[in-house]
Amino acid sequence: MSGRAPRANPWARHVAILIGVALCGVAVVCGREIWLRNSTSIDWDTWVEPVTMTIGNATFQPWMLPAGAAAVLLGLFLVWVAVRPRSLTHRAVRSEASLWIRPVDISRLLSATARRVPGVATARTHLSGSTAHVTVTGHEGDLAPLVDNALSHTTTALGLGLTVRVRQVEAAE
Repeated sequence: MSGRAPRANPWARHVAILIGVALCGVAVVCGREIWLRNSTSIDWDTWVEPVTMTIGNATFQPWMLPAGAAAVLLGLFLVWVAVRPRSLTHRAVRSEASLWIRPVDISRLLSATARRVPGVATARTHLSGSTAHVTVTGHEGDLAPLVDNALSHTTTALGLGLTVRVRQVEAAE
């Protein structure tokens, strides 16, 4: 089987968008400052000069040590976000071509397969890990072995490697 597995969007994308929006705000402030410096008719106060003067004249304050530690932790978090592997969103299907299927589609396929078994009125499927939990309702006797056989055949044919657990609930009249 060739082809790479589909994966979720990286967390770094969302972090990069937030940083980009913040940098757009910084660009607006910088543009305002350049406009004020080059304009002779506008007499507004600068926003950047008080900040630079405060930072330039700063002496050690007790809050600076925890703020530095928080900055280091934020930096480590951003590095972790950048190198964190993306989670898998699909499962491989046995095929000659590279074919992938979402867990929700596996659930729909198994529910539809279970509903095709004679005597089954409804079917619900929930995937957790490598186990498919199928709940069927029906009026006839013990449907669980028939449904289990049909679902096992489907999962084996697709090469999904799922363990199927079938639970039968009697239909309400």
